[in-house]
Amino acid sequence: MNEEELKKIIANKLAYYRKECGMTQAELAEKINYSDKSVSKWERAEGLPDVYVLSVMAELFGVTVNDLITEAEPAKPKTGRSRRVSILVPIMSALLPWLVGTVIFLVLRMVFPEAERLWLVFVYTAAVSAVVLIVFAHIWWNKTLGFFFVSSLVWIAAACVYLTLRMQGLWLIFIVAAVMQVLTILWYLFLSGRRKK
Repeated sequence: MNEEELKKIIANKLAYYRKECGMTQAELAEKINYSDKSVSKWERAEGLPDVYVLSVMAELFGVTVNDLITEAEPAKPKTGRSRRVSILVPIMSALLPWLVGTVIFLVLRMVFPEAERLWLVFVYTAAVSAVVLIVFAHIWWNKTLGFFFVSSLVWIAAACVYLTLRMQGLWLIFIVAAVMQVLTILWYLFLSGRRKK
């Protein structure tokens, strides 16, 4: 087998396994810390990933490196993470804090029936849910969703402080949140610029 044949085999296998795992070229590139142009080049058989990258992709797809480089019929990915499962797990994990928050709210309502601000439990629940979604966004999804959830957490945290403390002039916490938002934007721009290099 010559180099051109190997490029074609790897190109076909990468495209096959990427699609089987429900990923776009950009999502795969993000997971292996390469640009989507590199993935596109490999899938067009215009280049070869190095051995380390092949091993990372094989692990990601739940196959062996041999599965990626041989002409044999493609094995089914053993990742156990179909597109549907990869969406359901984070959704269920993000809903779990809401279930716990609702139980806490109901218990507090029974114990302290005269309490007026028990609804704050749900504001804190939103913050916990955002943290869960940040973790899943960075593990399984792309950084754009991660940015969205981090931004949500910044503003929810500011709302938690503002609604909990109720002090004079505390509205300034939202200026702090705006600065944090700008820093979040700059951080994600830095990360995306670094990834493209």
